[in-house]
Amino acid sequence: MKPQKKIQKEILNLITRQFKLDIELEHGISHWKRVKEIGNYLAKHTKADLKVINLFAYLHDSKRENENHDPEHGLRASFFIKELYNKDILNISQKQLNQLSFACEHHNNSKVKSDDITIQTCWDADRLDLWRIGVIPELSLLNTAIAKQEETIELAWKLGRK
Repeated sequence: MKPQKKIQKEILNLITRQFKLDIELEHGISHWKRVKEIGNYLAKHTKADLKVINLFAYLHDSKRENENHDPEHGLRASFFIKELYNKDILNISQKQLNQLSFACEHHNNSKVKSDDITIQTCWDADRLDLWRIGVIPELSLLNTAIAKQEETIELAWKLGRK
């Protein structure tokens, strides 16, 4: 069995190799790392599944075809996740697959709701990184109590300014 760190590096390599955009742009690696950091912070309070959150961070925008309007990128990411799962690359349970797929597929549609704390935490982590493009996260679109706290919003702002 491979060590977890090696598996994570292999998954990240797969994601970045297939990424169609400049990895340094707004929806690339820096954004993914901030979503992971914000998601891990939120999960300390929400008790969400860290494995799903960390995979979401690197996969949710992995199928973007442009930096602007790309409403289908979440759906494409969901298909990509299922492909990786079927190849036994992700090493996650069926429940985690369902959470990750749903979170990625619908992360850019604020009309879709979920009662699942892991999915909510994923979405909040992504929305809290809107600072990077000069957008103030809208409190009404955040799902978890911790994401709406001033301290959390300030943390995300600082990360987005780096």
